[in-house]
Amino acid sequence: MKRILAVILVAVLAITLMPAAFAAEGKTEVVLWNQIFEDWNRAWSEKMVEEFNSDPNQKYTIKQEFVDGAAWDEKVAAARAANVMPDMFLVNYSNLKWNAVDNYIQPLDDLIPQAAWDDLHDNVKEMITVNGKKFAYPMMLEPAVVMYYRKDLLAEKNLEVPKTWEEFINVAKELTTNDMYGATMNYEWSMWGWEYTAAGHWPIADDWASANNQDQGYIDLLTFIGDLYANEYVPLQPLEGYNGSARLVADDSVAITFSGSWGIAAIMNDFPEMAEKIGVAAAPTKDGSPFKSTVGGWTYVIDAKARQPEGAAAFIHWLLGDEPARTASFFEAANFSKYSARKSVDEYLATETAAKDDQWMQTISQDIIPHAIAEPIYAWDISAQMLTAIGEVVTAGLTPEEALANAAEQINQFIQNNNYAEKKPD
Repeated sequence: MKRILAVILVAVLAITLMPAAFAAEGKTEVVLWNQIFEDWNRAWSEKMVEEFNSDPNQKYTIKQEFVDGAAWDEKVAAARAANVMPDMFLVNYSNLKWNAVDNYIQPLDDLIPQAAWDDLHDNVKEMITVNGKKFAYPMMLEPAVVMYYRKDLLAEKNLEVPKTWEEFINVAKELTTNDMYGATMNYEWSMWGWEYTAAGHWPIADDWASANNQDQGYIDLLTFIGDLYANEYVPLQPLEGYNGSARLVADDSVAITFSGSWGIAAIMNDFPEMAEKIGVAAAPTKDGSPFKSTVGGWTYVIDAKARQPEGAAAFIHWLLGDEPARTASFFEAANFSKYSARKSVDEYLATETAAKDDQWMQTISQDIIPHAIAEPIYAWDISAQMLTAIGEVVTAGLTPEEALANAAEQINQFIQNNNYAEKKPD
């Protein structure tokens, strides 16, 4: 039965995605698979396609289909088997490199004007570049680590927003009371940015042949985190999962917390009356240098076997790489909870939209996005060992050196068991 259904699915895909030489009004049809996100996101995407299709100066018309994320992998696999992938689709940053090295997508360097590439932040260009070629054009960015703090509580104690670990510990100490923790420090998947910022590299060697997690940067990071917990400036048990922890500064649980930029929307929706009392900033670092938050987000790519690569590129450039006001409309629709990869769009948002009065948006755009890095693409098993090491310091009393040595042993065992060095993409 499953085999019959799979054959039917492939047949349906072959029919529905069969290229039309010419669509309405003599324009060439280009097929786009979009993801189903928030309602406002879908409405904006539909509006943009409608505007593009109604433009008499465009030679192409876009056929857009929305795909639920839960069905995405199965649908893509079936379409590739039937050789009926759409001309373009969306890929997140963490999967982009795998799509490129597996030859599922094609380079866009020569398909999109150079001015659009020059407008991207340099660090974002690195995120979409594989082996010297650019395989995507970015839609937006979502930094994973934003520090949320209570401006009123810092002001009462005449405290500055902490930029170093030492300052952060002092502020957390000063703001800890019988009723409120000074800060919270969930060590979940978001620790990627903390690790890379502290050590300047990932906890696995560049060639994926061995662990690389026992140098001074990692020792210092685990020492810093251990001190926060040992002194009870942060709660031993998380008060909230990381994704939802922005609310903790709004409901008087803590004075400082960390979450992704999506926490802004949560605060505005659930605690609008507290917004004026809350500020955002980059996370602190050992010496006050810029924090390198990992970012999630989505990019537009063109299938390696696209029937209309020029048409796909024309739409991508029109939507994301051309007029700043057009691209900026996405971030306005998002209430500035997502961030642009383009310098000109940042400038437009900061001068021509409500974002000019939005300190949160300006702070994240200026102090976090320019220093952001892509999420690592190695297996989660590596990250899990690092989280275990932090837990051993916090709850088991191990020294950072001991915990990191344990993690290194486990990472090396994973590498050996899985011939992992051979799995690194070129």
